[in-house]
Amino acid sequence: MEAATQTQRPQPKLGMLVHFEIPTDSPEKVARFYEQLLGWKITKTPMGPSDYWLIAHKDAGPNETMGGIYQKTMGETGILNYFGVPNLDLAVSQAKGLGATVVKEKTEIPTIGWFAILQDPEKNNFALFQGNM
Repeated sequence: MEAATQTQRPQPKLGMLVHFEIPTDSPEKVARFYEQLLGWKITKTPMGPSDYWLIAHKDAGPNETMGGIYQKTMGETGILNYFGVPNLDLAVSQAKGLGATVVKEKTEIPTIGWFAILQDPEKNNFALFQGNM
């Protein structure tokens, strides 16, 4: 069995928007909507038990994505933004100290990095992301 290949990317600047996700009941319909409206390139990709639609800008190079679309599983609403941090554990701890609550604990994205989903003090969901180094 071959080891997973790690994807090497430069670390984003602190607080930079690095990814977003659009939850929907109809991923194919929403993908077509954004392709036609914004000219995005959207590619259906198998990920675990379900599919994920990777979003790239129309001029993006290979493996250059900016977001994703997925089938709702828990009544999610709204777009979820992922912000880059150099140290996820430290950033989650700091966010909690500032009044945030953790919605989803630190989770690995194999070969890509780690993320956690939080709520700010006003109950807005957001995610923090640390890429593999």
